[in-house]
Amino acid sequence: MSKGNLIRLLSRPVSYALPLGKLISITGQQRILPFYHAVADEPPPHLKHVLKIRNIKTFREDLGFLQKHFQPVDARQLLDAVTGKTHITRPYFHLTFDDGLKECSTVIAPILREKGIPATFFINTGFIGNREMFFRYKASLLMDRLTELSPVQENAFHETLNTVSIPPGNLKKRLLTVSYKQKKVLENLAVTAGLSFEAYAVNKEVYMNAEDIAVLQQSGFTIGSHAIDHPLFATISGEERRRQVSESLQFLTAHFRIAPALFSFPFSDEGVPAEFFRQLYPPEGVADLSFGVSGLKADITPLHLHRIPMETGQDSARQIIGGEYLYFLFKSVPGRNKIHRK
Repeated sequence: MSKGNLIRLLSRPVSYALPLGKLISITGQQRILPFYHAVADEPPPHLKHVLKIRNIKTFREDLGFLQKHFQPVDARQLLDAVTGKTHITRPYFHLTFDDGLKECSTVIAPILREKGIPATFFINTGFIGNREMFFRYKASLLMDRLTELSPVQENAFHETLNTVSIPPGNLKKRLLTVSYKQKKVLENLAVTAGLSFEAYAVNKEVYMNAEDIAVLQQSGFTIGSHAIDHPLFATISGEERRRQVSESLQFLTAHFRIAPALFSFPFSDEGVPAEFFRQLYPPEGVADLSFGVSGLKADITPLHLHRIPMETGQDSARQIIGGEYLYFLFKSVPGRNKIHRK
């Protein structure tokens, strides 16, 4: 765990020493952007080894807390506030959900409609309708099979992972180490384990299909891009970064007529150079706003906003949000609450 994340974790219980309203007032941070991936009482095999998703009860409690202390805004209101077209006087939040998972339409959207909360759903366009699957979810499925492997299969797993220079260790740790550029090795491992990713995705419906997405739009939710197939942007070329953004947003515009054009970075924007951000927004680029995952932080790029990860275990929304505000205060002394890029 990084030093920053450790301080964040320790800040959560300490944050109760100050009322949330006081924390908001002292920091001057009126806007928060909580984000999730999925909500389920029983995490499915493709998620349970790589995400700590909220159950339905906890998610409802999160929403109750957010509505009590912050005003919900939709994507257009958020964009207008960021660009100075409007001014929101109350503390406010905008919810987002990454990856376009099926639970967004079956579990999350009905709860949000019931509570009258707008949200943006960020879609990996290459995964719509279960055409493909995020490589980390494939790794989770393989991890779920580890207890069923014979000694011969386990040895074959290790040998296969050796071919792509995955560091030695136990199989679960090694599978978690597989990167975007090494993802093809997971197909070979699936053969060894007698697992079909394609059959699983269709039977389980990992992702939303086009009809699901259209229904979300008809319900007033916003659709944004999460790239084509979820690469870590710091590890791909500048040309591939531009392709991932432009092609995914063009696809969503053509098929769903999205507006505004929103993009959230898969994994993180850490390590992405300033030059890419200069090319991301009009007139040269196509995104109206972009999103990272660095919590309650400002960015030297004003159209790039940072979100607060909510899937961090058993902590309540009050602990997570309060901890972010307290961490912001700690970082204010050395003036390190703005992200700079080279």
